[in-house]
Amino acid sequence: MRLKKAIILSLFMLCVGVSHAQHIAISNNLLFDAAGALSAGVELPLSKATSIEAYGSVRPWKRGNQSVHKHWSVQTQYRIWPCQVMNGFFFGPYIHAAEFNIGNRDLCFGLLKGLKPNRYEGWLIGGGLGCGYELAIAKHWNIGAEAGIGYTYVNSKKYDCERCGRLKDDDAYNYVGLSRLALSLIYVF
Repeated sequence: MRLKKAIILSLFMLCVGVSHAQHIAISNNLLFDAAGALSAGVELPLSKATSIEAYGSVRPWKRGNQSVHKHWSVQTQYRIWPCQVMNGFFFGPYIHAAEFNIGNRDLCFGLLKGLKPNRYEGWLIGGGLGCGYELAIAKHWNIGAEAGIGYTYVNSKKYDCERCGRLKDDDAYNYVGLSRLALSLIYVF
């Protein structure tokens, strides 16, 4: 139910910006690409100093025979641009939600250390505050980088192995820390 509310709120926030949009940007997070996921975002200006971004990622396939890493996620961010919209420094709050099925693999930076011998299936929802920078590199092309710190509620079930394992634990936990990271290639219409 919380995931549905997050998706509806994201779509509503995106639709509010459509009527005031002077130009639109489409982005791709290169970090998701490196992890084998498909990702895309749309950003719309709301005024000369604010914009809204809706972003999604999906990975519907397995990675090899022994590990699994499937997910879908959505994020929406309200951005404040002190100088010029879609160029330079920005900051703003964001919300995110996802469903995942991941196991028998290690993640970067030692995140979720118990992941290798187990499989986790569940969902998450949260938000935080992000800041970043976009740089125009050509008439229609920008590159951007962003990091965000926030809170995420994670609800998951832990299984013995990838497919056939028995349920070991049904757990929920609260995470506070880095919850948004992007290195983006952006096309501005």
